[in-house]
Amino acid sequence: MKNIIGIYLAAGSSKRMGKCKLSLPLSVKPLGTIALKEIMQSNIDHFLVVTNDFNAVWLNSADDLHAYPNKWENIVSLQAHLGQSFSLKAGIRRALQLGAESIVVFLADQPFVTSGLINRLINEARNEHDYVASAVGGVLKPPIIFNLKALAKIMTIRGDEGARSLLKNGTLTGTSIQVNSDQLFDIDTVEDYEFARSFSLRNSNKIS
Repeated sequence: MKNIIGIYLAAGSSKRMGKCKLSLPLSVKPLGTIALKEIMQSNIDHFLVVTNDFNAVWLNSADDLHAYPNKWENIVSLQAHLGQSFSLKAGIRRALQLGAESIVVFLADQPFVTSGLINRLINEARNEHDYVASAVGGVLKPPIIFNLKALAKIMTIRGDEGARSLLKNGTLTGTSIQVNSDQLFDIDTVEDYEFARSFSLRNSNKIS
């Protein structure tokens, strides 16, 4: 049984960027692979990378995954174009098949997530909490860990609705941990990407 399973949402269309942002170079690697080393070194038991294609070019160069061949797998969401909820639910279905007791949801366009942050979320998880979220200034963001009883409710979301909608409307109840905003920075636009490039140059010793 794989108790804690990470789900890496990497099936988006990058509409605001205008090109596949996960393939863009950041430091010396594709953007979509930057966080993988930290995730794989965290206390998750198994890792699911949800893409919209088995031939995701950026994923082929993910050496930090290939170093753990038995700890991860690629899940393809053929309905990913219909919204993020389809990718998330595809990941959850596989996680349940693997015997997950909790899942940690990651966004592939958050390159600066650390293993320390992930382990803090895992350590804060309690049975009475549906979730433990990362937060900056009171705004809840991924990574978020959800317990088993929350997953049935997440499976009801539709379209481009994410699990955070259930946090906002109170369907799920939980807690959060405050995190440095840099760790949760997500890249949607060209301007975001340029900022991330500058940040990675200033912190190149942390991105390898």
